[in-house]
Amino acid sequence: MLFEMYWSAFVFGLLGSFHCVGMCGPIVLAVPGKSLLSKLSYNLGRAITYTIMGAIIGFVGEGFSLVGWQQGLSVAVGVAMLLIVIFTKYKHFDLPMSGAFEKMWILSKNKLAPLFKSQSPTAPFFIGLINGLLPCGLVYAALFAAVSMGGVIESGLYMALFGLGTAPLLIVVSVFGNILSPVLRTRFNKTVPYFLGLVAILLILRGLNLGIPLISPKMDEQGKMQHMHSQLLDISNKPDNIFVEDQFYTRYNS
Repeated sequence: MLFEMYWSAFVFGLLGSFHCVGMCGPIVLAVPGKSLLSKLSYNLGRAITYTIMGAIIGFVGEGFSLVGWQQGLSVAVGVAMLLIVIFTKYKHFDLPMSGAFEKMWILSKNKLAPLFKSQSPTAPFFIGLINGLLPCGLVYAALFAAVSMGGVIESGLYMALFGLGTAPLLIVVSVFGNILSPVLRTRFNKTVPYFLGLVAILLILRGLNLGIPLISPKMDEQGKMQHMHSQLLDISNKPDNIFVEDQFYTRYNS
């Protein structure tokens, strides 16, 4: 099931990139440097920031996993995402630019301004790093899903794939300019809530632990317990003149 969630993270980013073009298009076009390398380094910076954010939020998910609440967390996150998509006006996880979000936006813009004038080859990378911190509902929706992955590495990988998913369209825009019409962007942007709903359903099914292959398989912890139980049964059936050392059987020569 983790494979399906990781795949959904990349597709989530790919579809969400149409939203990114509308929100961050001017930043993408203003990144210094005309080479493809500068475009790639900008997107690498964003992906690294998302990965770090995912790893940080992963500590929360790992805590739930250690106490055996990972399944409940997965269901709760999925239900919350569905409720937001269906019953609120924040179907795209759009954020009101006020309060803390407005302060974060202003602080990030102030940090970005000198970098846009820089001729340093590392400027695009650092612009990407800071750009990843800009308040964005789509990123927060991905973090919402990442927390249910149940570990630091798993959540970090989820956000890395999300970041990579947003990169292709932004690279195209940075190289060829704003080639997407507002109408086309709007049409693709309308698909985002539906995909958010699909991710939410996957999270709910994953947490229900229904034993359905590829959709709701048994969680890893349960699988490990069953494997260990089968090993213990196997050991108990061995002859008495066999000792177990480091999971290898060594015949005793008396």
